Amino acid sequence: MTIKNLPSEKWAKITFKRPTKKKDYFISNLGRTKSIDKETEEEKELKTHPDHRGFYRASIKVEGNLNQAIYVHKEVAKHFVDPSTDEHTYVIHKDLNRKNNLPSNVIWVNEVEWKEYIKARAKKFGFKKSNKGGYYKLTAAQVAIIKKQLIQGKTRRKMIAKRFGVSTTQLKRIERGENWGHVEPAK
Repeated sequence: MTIKNLPSEKWAKITFKRPTKKKDYFISNLGRTKSIDKETEEEKELKTHPDHRGFYRASIKVEGNLNQAIYVHKEVAKHFVDPSTDEHTYVIHKDLNRKNNLPSNVIWVNEVEWKEYIKARAKKFGFKKSNKGGYYKLTAAQVAIIKKQLIQGKTRRKMIAKRFGVSTTQLKRIERGENWGHVEPAK
């Protein structure tokens, strides 16, 4: 089975740091991804899904049974858009729409242009910036309550995580002081 090409569609082989197991992977200039079995040469279109930031990606396996993500916008830029200079190392969407991964919409920019893009996206979509430079899900008061509950040990971690809308991994980081280390437990 082969995938039918769309009008003016071109494909490029994606390379990875580790070899792939049974398939080779390709990206098209229209933002589609496909795999070709190394033995049977059967083609299959990969489904892409947005990650938590809205970037479309597909997950595959590479040697060592490790997961690897194919970010559509980055692969389209690598294979179908030339960076102007060596300083252009960031890929952005001109129209701020992360669903539009056509070569005419993804461009290489330098760090200064990338920071301006981040500000424009935040303004367009109404993101609230914290005073520390990130976008926080939790407040210091919530973290104080979380720390108190973790110290008491009466409430299961999964329940605490669900209540505050964070992962159990985030709770471990809070407990170890990796994140929110400056916040004291609630009294």
